[in-house]
Parts: sequence; structure tokens; C-alpha cells
Amino acid sequence: MFSDLDQRLTATLTQRAGGDIDPTPIVEQARRRGRRLRRRRRGFVAGGVAAMCVALTAAVLTMPIDGSTDDPIVPASALMLPEAAGQLGATARPEDVGADPDTVHFSTDSLVDGAEYATWSAGRGVESVEFRGPTGQARFALARTVAALDELQQTLSSAGRPQARTDVRVGDRPGVAWFDTSGDQKLWFVRWQPGDGLWAQLDTYAGSRDEATATASRVRFDAAHRCVVPFRLESLPPGARVRECSVTFGRSEHGNFVKGSLVVGDDGGRWLTVRAQLAPDGDKARSGDLVAGPYRARRQGSDVLEMTVKPCVVEAFRKGWGQGYGESDGLVVLGGYRPTRDLDRPDTW
Repeated sequence: MFSDLDQRLTATLTQRAGGDIDPTPIVEQARRRGRRLRRRRRGFVAGGVAAMCVALTAAVLTMPIDGSTDDPIVPASALMLPEAAGQLGATARPEDVGADPDTVHFSTDSLVDGAEYATWSAGRGVESVEFRGPTGQARFALARTVAALDELQQTLSSAGRPQARTDVRVGDRPGVAWFDTSGDQKLWFVRWQPGDGLWAQLDTYAGSRDEATATASRVRFDAAHRCVVPFRLESLPPGARVRECSVTFGRSEHGNFVKGSLVVGDDGGRWLTVRAQLAPDGDKARSGDLVAGPYRARRQGSDVLEMTVKPCVVEAFRKGWGQGYGESDGLVVLGGYRPTRDLDRPDTW
């Protein structure tokens, strides 16, 4: 190729120069310049390919091997209540079950693995926990009477056509079991007496009666835990006291607390619920025109009072989740709201 090009360049230069100039040096210079340009072009291409390889290598090296994200794994223990030091379990103190809103007298550590959320409750005659997650849902309740269990509202979905009850044994204790259909699943109910003066019930989706009773047998009654919320109520209406505690935990890298509530009531049948839950991302605190101690509250409809105490939205329900108390009573209770400092440390609440 070069010889052909040389001949054409020589002929052209000789013709234009009139034959007085030797074209050989000019041709050689053109050839050297052409070689430099080709080397530079190859260098650009090679450099671009190398840069692309480095970028791809970095991306591959930083990508998780299993394709998962780098979010931390939140252990199942994040859904559990802190231990109640010095407190006995239900079988040792059956008279305390449901009577103390600060304490849950059972343990369900072996049931929590597949759950993403757990809601614990204690007080007004019943103690309970409900687990929810993609791999299953279950609720366990403990009371001193069958009537208290019968009064509970069913929280897991089913067709509403329960089948006949059959006798079962949960461990070495007698009980009964029945089921209701829920789509292509069965919602099993297992009720038994874990000890004298105690009644327990587990609602769980299971493939068979034996599976449901085996799950129920994993509940323990030899330990106690504290039902805790990240706030205190230091101002209550005359004759009122805290009668029930409820708290929900979730397995999130952003924090485990989801919401918590206390039920306040007197012996005359009046009661209201104070609930605190994390404010949604981007939520702007709205000031109210009602005075509640050091806070400003606002009406949410006619039966709910609301205020923002960062990072939570706090509500007082006078109806629906309350009865008998007026607006002034709700403002008294909200005025005594005192949040804890660390939402991530339930053991310090």
C-alpha cells in the first residue's frame, strides 16, 4: 500500500514542482506523520477500552455476590420486649395475668423468626402478641377466663364459617382446636389451659391440626417481659390510671419502634387512648390552637386531639378508642406527655 501511495505522491509533487525539487524527503515526512497518527488513534481506542474495563470491574467488585442490597440484617430479637427482671411467668403468678399493664407473662421467642412486625399488649384482663410477615401471621392471647378470650375481636382474616371443635393436647395440657378457611389456607384456632386459672389461644395459619398444636406448644409461661412505650403520661384526670399498654416493633434498619399507646381510664367506665407513632417522612409539624401543657394541640375531627412532638405524632382518642372523657380531659392527658430520649433503646423506656 505504501509503495503505491509513494508513487502517486512523487508523481504529483514532481508535476507541481516542475521537476526542480526532489520529492523523496517530502514523501518520507508524510509517511512518518501518517504512522504517528495511526499510533495515536490506536492509543485512544486502547485507552477507552481499558477505562471501560476498569469501570466494569469496579462495578462487579462492588456488587453483592447474591444480588442483595447492603442493608443491615435486623435480628428477630428487635421485635421482642425487654425482660422484666425479678418478675415470674404466668404459671407461677396466674393472678397477675392481664392485671398489670406493664408486664407480659409469657414468651414467644421461637415464633418470631419469620415476622416483620410484632404488636404486644397487656392490661384490661388480657395479654397478647400478634406477629405479621410475608411468611405467616399469628396471634397469641393469654387470659384468666374463657370469657375474656371470647370477647377478643378476630384480627386474622378467614371466611367466617368456623368448623366443629375437636379435642387436642398442647404438650401435656388439654385443649380444643378448630379451623376456618381463608382462601386456599386454613386459619387454625388452638385453645388450651397452660396452667390452673389460665386460658390461652393461638390463631395461626397452618396446614394441619397437628402443625397448629405443635406451634402452640412452643409458647412458654416461665418468664415475664415489660410492655414498654417511649413516653410517660404524668398528668391524668382525677381517679384515672393507666390500664393497658400496647407497642408495635418492626424490623427496619431505620429503627424498630413503629407505634405505642396507653389506655387511661377510671372505675366509672370512662377511658381514652393516647397513641404515639413516628411522623411520616417529610411531614411538617402543624401548630394547633389548643393548649396542652407545654404543647399546642389541634382537633382532628370532633373526637380526636392531635399534636406533634418530634419525631412522633401524638393523638388522644376520646371516642372509638375511648369513651366518656371530654376535650378538656384529653388536653390534660396530652399536657402530661413526656417522651423518652432514645427511640432505639426499648430497654431504657
